[in-house]
Amino acid sequence: METMKETAAAAEPPELPPHWFLYLVERMERMENNLRSEFRQEIGDVRRELHGIYRWSIGLLVTMLLGFGGIVVTLAVTLR
Repeated sequence: METMKETAAAAEPPELPPHWFLYLVERMERMENNLRSEFRQEIGDVRRELHGIYRWSIGLLVTMLLGFGGIVVTLAVTLR
């Protein structure tokens, strides 16, 4: 009996979704696009900040190495 109902239901033409459903789908797509663009912007900001930190750390390392080199040279000249 159930098989006959399923067969009858499958033979019926498909109904179009109601207009509110299509509105909700379009709204979700717009929200997804907005969130995606905001996410890309945030990722870009984070990358810029990390690049600035990277430059700062390289500058600090070079400064420390030059300072250490200056101390070594000063001690070498003084203790001669």
